[in-house]
Amino acid sequence: MVHPKERRLFAPSKIDWLLGGGLETLSGAERQMLFVMAETEIQDGYKPTSEEKRVVAKLCALAGDDYDVQDICKKVAAMVKGRKDSNARTLSLPSDMRRLIKQAVRTRSGQG
Repeated sequence: MVHPKERRLFAPSKIDWLLGGGLETLSGAERQMLFVMAETEIQDGYKPTSEEKRVVAKLCALAGDDYDVQDICKKVAAMVKGRKDSNARTLSLPSDMRRLIKQAVRTRSGQG
């Protein structure tokens, strides 16, 4: 388990790769997922390092006007914190999204 003081948005060993062109090798959906995950953590009170801020700024620049991260973060928070509607259908995530979530969980639990 990662100690709270060791909590990171991105693996420190990957920040140079992300800033050095790695972000451009990811699909738009992968970049958006990283962006939303980072923004959600920051809105939840996480204080990013200067390098993490640079990655988030680059993700924002690459996203352009494709989507509104604030709106997505609000919707994700509402889904996570909201009550279950008995008539609601199960959310089915695309395979890329499921893979990214699994990677994030492994990274946060210290397995990645």
